[in-house]
Order: sequence, then C-alpha cells, then structure tokens
Amino acid sequence: MLYASTRPSLVKALGSSLFSDAISATAKADLTADAYAAHVRHLAAPDPLSSREQELADLRVAENAAASYEGSQARRTHVEPAPGYHWSPRAEEAIVQLGRRTEDSLVVLVSIPALITWSFPHSFFRQ
Repeated sequence: MLYASTRPSLVKALGSSLFSDAISATAKADLTADAYAAHVRHLAAPDPLSSREQELADLRVAENAAASYEGSQARRTHVEPAPGYHWSPRAEEAIVQLGRRTEDSLVVLVSIPALITWSFPHSFFRQ
C-alpha cells in the first residue's frame, strides 16, 4: 500500500517524466483497462457548465460564427490605389531573374522622369 505522503517521494525517485497519468484506486477493480479508459475519457471531457455558463458559451460561439475576421485586411486604406509605373519587359525580366538566383546579384532600375508612363485606375478620377 502506498500512502499519500510517500507517493511524491516515490515518483520523484523513479523519475516523474516516466508517468503520464496519476490514478487513485481504492480497489483492484479500479486498476483495469476499462477503468483506465474511463479515466482518460473523464480527463478529455469538457468541464461541466451551469445553465448560465452554457448560455454564455453558446452566445460566444454564435458571435464568433457571425463575426468576420479580416486580419490585416482591416488596415486597408480608404484612398484609391496609387498610380503605378509601366515597367519595361526587360526590367520585369531582370526582377524575375533576381528572384530565381541563389547567388548574390544586383538589379539597378533608373527612372527618367520624362519617360515615365503613369497608369491611373479608372476609379482614381471618380469623386
């Protein structure tokens, strides 16, 4: 028989990392495979809730189902998209090649203001 006061000392001496569960038994019938399965089901079962707690839990689930999580999309700007550059096919290919390389490389893009072509979305001019 193992007394409650000696159990921690024994578990520590044997190595507590070897024991995944602690079961208290008062009879041999409490140490069967069925009794252990019942113990595992008990540990996995959710905590019992009062009717008010269950009502709040159901409400929380309903609110979460109705809510739409936008993540970083919530930080979108209300301003229309900014105008962009039209890149030459040669510049675009250089950027693609830069992304594929495993060695050190460098791409230098020079914009000459007189040659810049701006593209504006159609909605940019709406007010």
